[in-house]
Amino acid sequence: MHMPGLVSLLLLSAPVLAAEPATQDQAAFEAELQRNLEAFEQNMDRSMPIPCGHPPMRPERIKGEDLQFDPSRLTHIKKTTYQLRCTFHLDGTATDCLMLTPGVGLDAKNRETIKQWRFKPALYKDKPTATTCMLFGKLTPRPEN
Repeated sequence: MHMPGLVSLLLLSAPVLAAEPATQDQAAFEAELQRNLEAFEQNMDRSMPIPCGHPPMRPERIKGEDLQFDPSRLTHIKKTTYQLRCTFHLDGTATDCLMLTPGVGLDAKNRETIKQWRFKPALYKDKPTATTCMLFGKLTPRPEN
């Protein structure tokens, strides 16, 4: 949830939250909170990335090749998988990708491969939304030509 939305939610809830606990009706409180959450979700900017998880469902790659790594950079690495964090947009592109593990980084060929990737956007309440997610894959050495 981004900060302006959180502030709006808190301001909308302030009258109910300010009531004395003894005078507060639990059902009225829950109903007010539910109305505020629904109002927030209707006004939510779906192009603003939210953390990936359940919900929202993860984006699904529909186009693009797997990453391949320079064999000389993989010689001292015992791991067989990589972990990559990217932001996935509504248009299906992935940007701001960062290699988390192992520490081999993304070379120019892999950055170009990522630009070719296309994803089916993640869904939040059955509507597409931008997300920031982790991707996992196999550390495959690039064939030497």
